[in-house]
Amino acid sequence: DLTKAQDLTKAQDSTNTTVTNELEQGGPVLQALIALYTWVMKWMLRFPAIAAVGMALIAASGIWLYGQLETDFLPAQDEGAFVIDYYSRPGTSLTETNRMLLHIEEIMREIPEIESFSRRTGARLALAIAEPNTGDFLVKLKSNRNRSTEDVIEELRGKANAAEPALNFEFPGVLGDLIGDLTWSPNPVEIKIFSTDTDFLKTTAAEIAEIIEEIPGVVDVNDGLVVAGPTMRLKTNVSELARTGLTPRSLGTNIQSTMIGTVSSYLLQGDRTYNVRVLAEPLAHQRQRDLESLPIRSLTGAQLTVQDVAKIEHEPGILEMHREDLRQLVAVSARFENIDMGHGISKIKKKLAEKIKLPPDARIEFGGLYQQQQKSFRNLSFVLIASLVLVYAVLMLEFRTFLEPLAIWMGALLALFGVVAALWMTGTSLNIVSILGSIIAMGIVHKNGILMFDHVAHLRNQGLPLKEAMIQSGRRRLRPVLMTSLTTF
Repeated sequence: DLTKAQDLTKAQDSTNTTVTNELEQGGPVLQALIALYTWVMKWMLRFPAIAAVGMALIAASGIWLYGQLETDFLPAQDEGAFVIDYYSRPGTSLTETNRMLLHIEEIMREIPEIESFSRRTGARLALAIAEPNTGDFLVKLKSNRNRSTEDVIEELRGKANAAEPALNFEFPGVLGDLIGDLTWSPNPVEIKIFSTDTDFLKTTAAEIAEIIEEIPGVVDVNDGLVVAGPTMRLKTNVSELARTGLTPRSLGTNIQSTMIGTVSSYLLQGDRTYNVRVLAEPLAHQRQRDLESLPIRSLTGAQLTVQDVAKIEHEPGILEMHREDLRQLVAVSARFENIDMGHGISKIKKKLAEKIKLPPDARIEFGGLYQQQQKSFRNLSFVLIASLVLVYAVLMLEFRTFLEPLAIWMGALLALFGVVAALWMTGTSLNIVSILGSIIAMGIVHKNGILMFDHVAHLRNQGLPLKEAMIQSGRRRLRPVLMTSLTTF
């Protein structure tokens, strides 16, 4: 027995000497970190109750800091370029729109940070139809500028709105504009108003636009009221129309034949067929009085004009209506400047709750990139929780006990609170990228915990006490943990 005890003591001394020699390698910074780590480990193992209270305080602080974080869909970044989406009043000609945009181009040339820009007016990508009063700019900034992209946008927004108030502008980033086009949610926030009452949609959309425009940080507000026009409405005289034997449909067919023609025959060229359309002289229906004097023939053979059986009325335009899941809606949109999406949405919801009263058949929902953000946050949170549960199950199978996996699991949770604290201290918003980083960080912590407790088990098999094995394992794993963490982040 004495011989066995002496052999065990020699083995322990040899193990301790080997570990110590390995730890002595390295520079003074690493040795200082190892010494500090050893002191903290010994102190926590000596006073476990105080250590538990400290961890509880860290967890409580992390939960509190989580509520203070700014939230966005994507992290803020200076892309060195931005997009300007613009549109003028409905019915504005291409010539007039181009005249206003030439003035905007002169303003852009006066800003020293702008290197180049390109413009599309009345055109979109591929074969999409665009009206002549809409388009966009792609603006590229100089690389050696003194101001950020946001500062340039802020100056350009003020000058453009003052110079051409008839134009409406939006200033998305390049990546944000691309994601918005792909998800059909081009704006950070869309306030969707659902109702079957068209007049209510008109008045409420304009009212909401005025309310949110007063909120600091909310810019590029659009009430979503797209008017197609101006238009002319043909109001028939039912009694006169019935006397001639015509119907509103036949009257419309007569007018349509005069204005856009009638397909009278077909022409075959090669393997393709072309319509032969008979048109009236284009100059014969360019003015209202020309339309009123258009000849039509009744069923009795009498020659009439349009003004004999109908009256032409002018309308400033017809509201373009959109539907979602067969529900009629108008979407008020806006962007944020110098404010994160989370706080901006909170302010908007508070203002709307105070000032907007909805009838029973109306409803307000929030869409845009905010809706995409909430959906992404829910999905990523589910992934995070599922990863915690699955990792704990795998650890129980690995260690065949509950304690070691629980210790690793708690360490990962504390690391998550540390990520929240790091986001708060660096002023980084909570977004889909930072959540992905949190999931990766927890995976790294789990891996380091597994390797550390595996080495603890190895040292204990060699006869070291539990506390000494934990200290030695922590000291030995500190260098690779630091290397992994620094390389990852």
